[in-house]
Amino acid sequence: MFAVVAAGCRGRSFLPAAGSMNQQQANAVVHDPYPLDDIGPSDQGARPPSYQNPLPEPVRNRIGADAMPWLGR
Repeated sequence: MFAVVAAGCRGRSFLPAAGSMNQQQANAVVHDPYPLDDIGPSDQGARPPSYQNPLPEPVRNRIGADAMPWLGR
């Protein structure tokens, strides 16, 4: 009986913390969920104001290489 009660009062989540505000913002910039105008049709008004200027294509192409320099790309 004690095991059932103790398991219900668990204080930690199975998922790790989301990180600081700066880490979350950087993650949102890298994983932009909105359609890009340079690779598809323009969808005026679909992007919220904070996402109006997506990363340019050369920068998007370098994100993986700059994040993992040991791969030698």
